[in-house]
Amino acid sequence: MRSGRLWPVRSRGLLNSARRALCGLLCVVCCAAGVQAQERREREPNSVYAERRAKLGVQVDGPIILWGFTGREEVSQAYIFAQEENFYYLTGHNEEGAGLIILPAGQKGDVANVVRETLFLPAKNPQKEKWNGVRMSPSDPGIEARTGFVAVKPFESDFRSVVENLAKTFPNLYTILPYQKELGGYPHEKAVVDWLQLAAPQAKLKDIRTQINTLRQIKSPGEIAFLKQAIDLSVDSHLEAMRLMRPGLYEYQVAAKMVEVHAWGGSEAEGYAPIVGAGPNSTALHYDRLSRKIEDGDIVVLDVGAQYSGYSSDITRTLPANGKFTPRQREIYDIVLGAQNAALAALKPGMDFCIKGNKSVHKIAYNYINSHGKDLHDKPLGTYFIHGLGHHIGLDVHDPGEYCAPFQPGMVITIEPGIYIPEENLGVRIEDDVLITETGHRLLSERLPRDPGEIEKIMAGAAPARAKTEKGEARNVSPAETPTDGSVIRGLIENYAKSVDAADTALAAEIWLDSPDVSFIHPLGHEHGFEQIKQNVYMRLMGDTFSERKLTVHDISLHVYRDAAWAEFYWDFAAKFRKDGSPLTTHSRETQLYRREQGRWRLVHVHYSGMPVTAEGQGF
Repeated sequence: MRSGRLWPVRSRGLLNSARRALCGLLCVVCCAAGVQAQERREREPNSVYAERRAKLGVQVDGPIILWGFTGREEVSQAYIFAQEENFYYLTGHNEEGAGLIILPAGQKGDVANVVRETLFLPAKNPQKEKWNGVRMSPSDPGIEARTGFVAVKPFESDFRSVVENLAKTFPNLYTILPYQKELGGYPHEKAVVDWLQLAAPQAKLKDIRTQINTLRQIKSPGEIAFLKQAIDLSVDSHLEAMRLMRPGLYEYQVAAKMVEVHAWGGSEAEGYAPIVGAGPNSTALHYDRLSRKIEDGDIVVLDVGAQYSGYSSDITRTLPANGKFTPRQREIYDIVLGAQNAALAALKPGMDFCIKGNKSVHKIAYNYINSHGKDLHDKPLGTYFIHGLGHHIGLDVHDPGEYCAPFQPGMVITIEPGIYIPEENLGVRIEDDVLITETGHRLLSERLPRDPGEIEKIMAGAAPARAKTEKGEARNVSPAETPTDGSVIRGLIENYAKSVDAADTALAAEIWLDSPDVSFIHPLGHEHGFEQIKQNVYMRLMGDTFSERKLTVHDISLHVYRDAAWAEFYWDFAAKFRKDGSPLTTHSRETQLYRREQGRWRLVHVHYSGMPVTAEGQGF
């Protein structure tokens, strides 16, 4: 599940350079004598792109004028060029600085010296190519055959003059107009419109977006093949994640392994930023910080999809971190799976994603969720299904497609019901990619198990390897830690929680080192010395602000090095404000440092951050 991008350019990590290199080995290259520029991905035959342009040409009464991306839309050093999707859909051209003009069908004779379709490319620049590699240019031998255009001209010298000449004959010019929302549309689209209004101020600009979007909804056999490649790579990475998953890993480590699987298989990029959300993060739909350490008992949502030759898959699975669903996790998982199966059973041409109506697969899934299971307050679960049931995929992970338009054969969509219960730190989503066929549908991601028993079986089969990994990591724990030291410090952590619960400065004095050197860092500041900690943390914050407090510590990681130790753990804090009795619930991760002086362990430093407060404008 991934929403559409706010910007049409993509900043990618340094690993993408390696992915592009790998993808280059798989590219279809039209070779000629001498050095040739290469497309960075496989592409469909030229005839397919020409057919798409022809279908547009019969729908307009004026020229269609489009730009590809210039390569200057992004300044990040990690940026790798990827073509504007509509331009690529019509040309198969994946290099920067190109333009396209399509004349309306049957009217090419109205304009002298202009063929019906012209591709404009940057002129040859040997100096630039020394740095960035060979690019296609209008002067390349055989460039027309390579690109599938009768005419290929220089962009810089010819594009504007051709547009100005066309505007003398045609009162209407077609391009992709910016959306009326989102600050006037994408920067690229706005730049094209601004340029056209300067080059042809007398012309009326009309939008060609709808016509292109309509074409893009029905996938060609080549597009389906590329999508299937992306889906297969994503299935491979999800299977690897099932085998890899265990408590103690970080979310980013799981995502890194999945990206590696994609890259080795020929993916040039991810379809979207990987989502790996454990525990409370499983309830955030587009969580992408990937910073949490996966704990025993966590549920983990993995929404990760590969891109192949420009086409993006979108697959989600939900795993138990320790390989075994708890009864409650299994209950919610089974409800989500039942909703997905109910929707799939009804999926065929004529159905739709609309929220209402007797053709809605969304309504089928929602009704299933709302009639199965309850939350902790005995209320139906429908309110926890907070997004649509699916979307189209293709060159964009959210490809064009209207929610209330009937499904047609050749569409490729996702089916992705989900339940997200923040109160229980429990989110479950199952997402698969589906081709609509003449008689029904085909589950393109069928190879990836959905059954929870089968998922547990795969994870159990990998348990010996996981145990070996855990054993190797255990060797990194300091041998200076003894059961006595560990139990003493864990006892101090337990008393620390009790001292907070009771705002008990006497108990705090038995835990903290009574020294001006101790410190307590929290979102509001930095307390220095035990006397300041007593006054500001225990008495003013805990005692004066809250009438009730409960600090629950869990998932403690402890390391002892001779006379020093550090502990990490997560905690849940529930309280009531003394002022009005309103509740507060928050969660965080904390680091503590301990020091042994004269044989006694004492707390010397606490650091936590990022406490999300539910009550507005109060508390932490």
